[in-house]
Amino acid sequence: MQILVTGGCGHIGSSLIRELSKDYSVTVVDDMTTQRYCSLFNMTRPIKFLEKDIADLTEQDLVDIDVVIHLASITDATNSFGDREQVENVNYTSTIKLMDLCKTTNCKFIFPSSTSVYGVAAETVYEDDPSFVNPQSPYAESKIKGEEYLKTCGLDYLILRLGTIFGGSRGMRFHTAINKFCYKASVGQPLTIWKENYEQHRPYLGLTDCIFAIKYFLDNDHWGQTFNVLSGNWRLSDIVEMIKSKTEVTLNMVDTPLLNQYSYLVSNDKILETGFIPMDDLEEEIEDTLDRLTNLK
Repeated sequence: MQILVTGGCGHIGSSLIRELSKDYSVTVVDDMTTQRYCSLFNMTRPIKFLEKDIADLTEQDLVDIDVVIHLASITDATNSFGDREQVENVNYTSTIKLMDLCKTTNCKFIFPSSTSVYGVAAETVYEDDPSFVNPQSPYAESKIKGEEYLKTCGLDYLILRLGTIFGGSRGMRFHTAINKFCYKASVGQPLTIWKENYEQHRPYLGLTDCIFAIKYFLDNDHWGQTFNVLSGNWRLSDIVEMIKSKTEVTLNMVDTPLLNQYSYLVSNDKILETGFIPMDDLEEEIEDTLDRLTNLK
């Protein structure tokens, strides 16, 4: 199987390209604007690397590709409010151009979306009930628009609504709650907590579970469906307490208006019914992330 991974040097991609079966031929696309060259160090498999913006991919680049795994995205939901135009361009305009290209070359499309598309909810949300979709950030809006286009453009597709990623990788980012808090604790900085957010639930997804899910769906025929993918729903207070149990931290509780940090519980019943079993343990992953950062102070 010929696999093309966009954003292959990012947080998820840098691990995925190492974990995909050696039976697959892997092409990695990344424009390297984040300069994560370390994501390509010491590769244990041959890859074809294209340093390109996804908008510049051609039919020739995809001519032999069976499946595109589209990880290239602007993923910082909170900061997306300050750069709507770029988020729209990368996460939607360039993405649908890639979808159209895939239709021309007849390759399948795995679209990692986000549980952020649910926004505000008073109860548990499910992926096959559109009434729960209520995006609260430009990032989430771009993802749901991408989903809607993908469902109607004629491709064989799979939509994976991922929880907030935690866990370490070569291309690791620190703008999401768990990784950011682990970093701040490691350098002796206080954890800034929005008071209204402290007891709210959010869905989280361990990096190992994320990669396992992508590999799982490559090997199992569930095309044309949408799945929530998460390791669990946790309160921010749960996460902070786990970090406090591993290292000394100071909390800075502040008042600030909520942007996209609303509380909701996400069901993963549908993916569990296929036989997929998430394995990541949140406390163990927090400890591992802190261990990676132990010498920073």
